[in-house]
Amino acid sequence: MTASRPRSAFKKSWPIRSSRVRWPTRLIAAALLGASCAGFLGGCASAPPARVLLALPTGAAPANATTGAPGGPMLAVRRVSVPEYLETRRVRYRADDTTLSEWPNTFWAERIEISVTRELVAALRHGLPGWSVCEVTCPDQPPNLNLQVDLAPLDFMRASQRLQLRARVTVSGAASTTAQMRELAVEIVAAADTPHAHAQAVSDALRALAQALVPIVQGAQGAPR
Repeated sequence: MTASRPRSAFKKSWPIRSSRVRWPTRLIAAALLGASCAGFLGGCASAPPARVLLALPTGAAPANATTGAPGGPMLAVRRVSVPEYLETRRVRYRADDTTLSEWPNTFWAERIEISVTRELVAALRHGLPGWSVCEVTCPDQPPNLNLQVDLAPLDFMRASQRLQLRARVTVSGAASTTAQMRELAVEIVAAADTPHAHAQAVSDALRALAQALVPIVQGAQGAPR
């Protein structure tokens, strides 16, 4: 009788292979890849809107009314000054008595003091026929009068949709050491609660200011020096 071998003798030591160690790594990698793709697609879908470049609307003054009659009086309008908090490309408005805010994604197309000066000069040319109104300097000869305008405030009050302008005006003769100083105030009701209505209100305020300046300039020209 043949002796039976122990059962353990027939067992082989097969290598044990398991993928349980690798699966978590693969799952994590797949999850990270999916999250990155979703983030990329989401970023493309929510691209920021294009910037809005805002310019002051031009007035109704004739484009050819740039010079007066030969030998007529000349007025040099110096660069208009605005509050420092407006000397930025972002279009700012006053949210309340102590807080300024900005129209979202909206910028002035040029420096506000440059466009304000140009629009005020255009309005004065329209209101002073026969005058030569020069921006900053008169190239050919000294002007009869110099005009300096300092604006503070020049604020769009968004809550009430009004633009408030206060101007300190100085008119001086070219050959005179004395100057006339005045303060003028203008308030414009905006047509809407938008950046474009804000820009339109600024232009309307400048034209109203020019109308108030015309008799002051004419009176200074006729005053003895």
